[in-house]
Amino acid sequence: MFYGSHHISTAHKGLAAIGCVALIASASAACGTVQQVGAAVKVKNAVDRLGEQKAVTATVAFDATEAQIWAAMKGEDDFTKDDAKMLAGLHARLGVSSDKPLKDAAATQDAKGGMGDGSSFSFQLTSDAAGKQNLIEVRAVDKKVYLRADVKALSALGGDKGGDRAGIDGFLGSADKLPPSLDVVKDALTGKWISLDPQVFTEFSKTLGGDKSLGKSPLPVPDPSSLDAKTQQQLVDAVKQAIAQNAKFTDKGSTDGVDHVIMTVPAGQTAKDLAKGFAPLEKQIPGFKAPDPGKVPAKDLAVDLSIKDGMLSGISLDVAQFNEKPQGKLPLVIGLNGGSAPVEAPAGARELKPQDIMGLFMFGAMNMKGLGA
Repeated sequence: MFYGSHHISTAHKGLAAIGCVALIASASAACGTVQQVGAAVKVKNAVDRLGEQKAVTATVAFDATEAQIWAAMKGEDDFTKDDAKMLAGLHARLGVSSDKPLKDAAATQDAKGGMGDGSSFSFQLTSDAAGKQNLIEVRAVDKKVYLRADVKALSALGGDKGGDRAGIDGFLGSADKLPPSLDVVKDALTGKWISLDPQVFTEFSKTLGGDKSLGKSPLPVPDPSSLDAKTQQQLVDAVKQAIAQNAKFTDKGSTDGVDHVIMTVPAGQTAKDLAKGFAPLEKQIPGFKAPDPGKVPAKDLAVDLSIKDGMLSGISLDVAQFNEKPQGKLPLVIGLNGGSAPVEAPAGARELKPQDIMGLFMFGAMNMKGLGA
């Protein structure tokens, strides 16, 4: 989920594991010892309470300094100190809201797998904990997508790339030379909010001879219809069946008003069960591959679940656990805020249309030197 680096597959694995917590909790309350059942029920109830909210915000970041990240990740393929510095500063914020409790909104997905009317989504990546140094932010509200990005800052992630940076700086520096007809493009290049209608880009792509069956958009616009509701449910069921029967819960008591439950999952066996459950989906989902159990370490993985006022409030996972020989701890922390403010469309966003993209290319072709090419 982090932009600007392909060196952090370990973090990606950790995020994928965290995404399964709610499924594991809801399916695990009926197995194990009395103590484990009690802890699992506590987690299940905390997840249910979170699902009763109409809006939830999640913050994601590594709880580690640049030096700690480097100590844990050095030796990984192509991982550099610049990458460690980048990860230490990155903070992600995700939000989802609906006009009904989120558990009900998810249950009423339409046939295309979308969340349905009245649901909104947001994602923001910043280089500071306060969320003021914005790198990129996306919001999906009322079937429209809103976007703003600091292109220069994004291009700098992971260290100075020399010539690449110079080319980008030159291109951005020429934004003022764009004609008034491309003001919305200028807005996009200078970090202002713009809006997109995914359906418009999909239809435009079809007119250009794009993939009519998939309706691919030429822009990286969220496509909630990529998986239908039935296929999504098959994925959910496979995760439940494979992981829930292996998960164990241990109640670690309360600290400063926050309850802690440790969820432990045997990675090797769980990967085998997941591979078996996902196998039928390989023919249904283009490019989908079940996990290779042979590449998963045969050891237990632990996740710390925080519960406050009866609601799931935090998840912490040491992603270094996924390495065969961990060199240090690398805690990834997700903070959950149920009942947060709903996701809303930003004010003043101008709409970017396919014709604007074509106009930019045409202007660039006629003014290559002026656009820093």
